[in-house]
Amino acid sequence: MGVKSTEFEFKNIKFVVIMSINNTLSSIELKVNKLVESYTELKKKNSELDSEKTQLFEKLNAKEIEISSLQEKIKLINISKTVDVSSDDIKNTRMKINSYVREIDKCIALLNS
Repeated sequence: MGVKSTEFEFKNIKFVVIMSINNTLSSIELKVNKLVESYTELKKKNSELDSEKTQLFEKLNAKEIEISSLQEKIKLINISKTVDVSSDDIKNTRMKINSYVREIDKCIALLNS
């Protein structure tokens, strides 16, 4: 009976080891499946974020072009404001320029004499 008892214990241990390995493999398989699921979800999310990033860059470029256009309009408005002077201002400016020209002519005449 000693041999049969030992053989039974060996088979029992073998069964326990196989069950333990099966449990470990099942656990690993579950974890791998969860990892694959997580990877798939993250890959999808990454793709969505890339798409959103591209759209935001396009909007940013459009806004930069709009800003540039508006800055040009501001420059033109400022230039037009400086050119838009009244006829009195033009008359006064011409008189000042004529006065400066006469003074310069006097200085040149004094230098030549």
